[in-house]
Amino acid sequence: MYKGVAEIFSRYWTAYGGARALVRSFYLHLSIVLLLLTFNAWTAPAWWDQSLSVLPNLLGFTLGGFAIFIGFGDEKFRSLLAEPEEDASQPTIYVSLCSTFVHFILVQVLALIYAAIAKSWWFYAEWMNPVRPFLPFLNGLAGAIGYGLFLYALTSIIAATMHVFRIASMYESYQRNISKMAEEKSSCCCKNNCGNP
Repeated sequence: MYKGVAEIFSRYWTAYGGARALVRSFYLHLSIVLLLLTFNAWTAPAWWDQSLSVLPNLLGFTLGGFAIFIGFGDEKFRSLLAEPEEDASQPTIYVSLCSTFVHFILVQVLALIYAAIAKSWWFYAEWMNPVRPFLPFLNGLAGAIGYGLFLYALTSIIAATMHVFRIASMYESYQRNISKMAEEKSSCCCKNNCGNP
């Protein structure tokens, strides 16, 4: 059972582009800039409340975008996207686009889980006294990670929106090509028929 989970996550990570795609992501870079600009938000306690109130709605939006993608276009268009590449080890365009949506959803779920755990760990206990001098640093570090995930989840919504638009643009090109081919065929048939007495 765990092997199947590992295999599907490995397939997603490969289709997404791995660590190289993550490190080069414009949306990750944007979230880091936003993290620096929001220093006061994540160094204070209760930063998690914002994540817990916003992320469920964003997750719903992303799942809706994914559903739009899965049902977008006609069967022929989806078959064209799912056509295997010449290099069989490379994912198809369809799987690559799906992996991007999966990535956005996983980031949002991870940010939501992290915020829930951070909120549940905000308590006092006597056994913490030996590490009390380090708590401000540890809380700041935890806040930076959690709020960074939250901001990356927010910027990934922009990416999801642009992916839906990219799919719409691909479908538009596909339909234009079909129309152009139909016009050429009609024009060719007309010339042949017009030449007959």
